[in-house]
Amino acid sequence: MVIGSFFAFLTACGSNPQSYIKGKSAPIVNVEAQIATQIEIDAKSEKVSVTNLTEYPLNLSYKLFWYDNQGITQTNNNISMQPWLSLWLNGKQSQTLSLEKPTAESSNYRIYLRGNR
Repeated sequence: MVIGSFFAFLTACGSNPQSYIKGKSAPIVNVEAQIATQIEIDAKSEKVSVTNLTEYPLNLSYKLFWYDNQGITQTNNNISMQPWLSLWLNGKQSQTLSLEKPTAESSNYRIYLRGNR
């Protein structure tokens, strides 16, 4: 009985955990509350457009994470070392970010936007 329980434990450890990020879903956009009313975002599979809705310049930062169809993070470098990238928008300006998939399996992404610190 102990061997059977141990085998069941090992089988459970070896199974893939459920992913809550589905590769076929729309891109996921997370925006810091302080800037949420100041920008508009149009996220498509191949690009992201960010528009400054104010009359004043905005200094923003963003980070992008790619996922495959199972929700596994895709990267071509060490993800923990990925820096926040700067995005400067003048008043009422819109800027489009072209997206480059890090791997052939990359199918969806999550983008985080915040005010620059």
